[in-house]
Amino acid sequence: MMKRTVLGRMGSSWLLPLVLIPLTGAAQTPISYPGPLTCADQSVVARAVETPKDAEVFVQCAYEYVQEMGFDEARRAFHEDERWKYGPIYVFVAELTPVPGASRALVQPPDPSREGTPWGFLRDDYGNDLMSEFYRIGSGFGDGWVYYAFTNPLTGSIEPKASYFKTIDWEGIPAAIGAGIYRRDLPGTCRSEEVNAAMLGSDPSRERLQEFVRCAAMELDSKGYFASVSLANDPRWRSGSIYLFGLDTYGYTFFSGSPANPLIGSELSSAYIDSFGGRNVLAAADAFGETFLYYSNRNPATNQWQRKVTFVKRVTSFGVPVLIGAGFYLD
Repeated sequence: MMKRTVLGRMGSSWLLPLVLIPLTGAAQTPISYPGPLTCADQSVVARAVETPKDAEVFVQCAYEYVQEMGFDEARRAFHEDERWKYGPIYVFVAELTPVPGASRALVQPPDPSREGTPWGFLRDDYGNDLMSEFYRIGSGFGDGWVYYAFTNPLTGSIEPKASYFKTIDWEGIPAAIGAGIYRRDLPGTCRSEEVNAAMLGSDPSRERLQEFVRCAAMELDSKGYFASVSLANDPRWRSGSIYLFGLDTYGYTFFSGSPANPLIGSELSSAYIDSFGGRNVLAAADAFGETFLYYSNRNPATNQWQRKVTFVKRVTSFGVPVLIGAGFYLD
């Protein structure tokens, strides 16, 4: 069960922000994915934020608003304007500091009285300090998604929540700007000529990666463990550095398409837990149903350690929960 005590008070008194442990030194440039993401092309107001893509566009718009209007106007707007604050959706800005537990809320619309106060050390149900997870992703990638448990102000219940953030310079302070949503499953289409490993490898993006893993999950769901042979070896599912892996929620691998050494298990098995600073990413993937993961792994196509973005989906096969995933390398 999700622990109510870690997340703070319920209702409108105060909420745990999308807390971040700041970067040491300069933040890395956010990952550049195919297809421009700008407010000139896409714009989403708080009332309309429902999907992960909506949240990414919403945060990008908030980021651009700061650059265009300045800090004072952005702070006022994030607190007062319905464009930026509606129900459980709001823009936060959090200080990034190398001192664990010292991160301050710079903009916190649900409770402005919290602004300027350190959030302290916080541990969630997935193992390590939640702020350390934000720091790990922010320092290595510049932007990304974090998955955790949080009080939904509309229901008063602790529910799975996903937050997207970008690093930003806020009045000379290293900071993060972001927003979160409560997760929901999004279906995809699965024509083999449109969804395959070769196409993902030639044009990698988070959207293509999600579609690829979701289609593989449908294959596993319909055929059970018998699908593992084709998922590991069929050219549709394996090409160059793109491959699928499957494991149970305890970390035991039952198939891997990695050409490096499929017998040693997937990079999310228990042998690789140090890649996540001790965080139980399998428990998070199991709880949320779908998660993005960010880490470094040896690319079988280059034999070099590189940053990797992986998408994992939970599927029940013959009554057994299974996690299936794939990823692409960035460097």
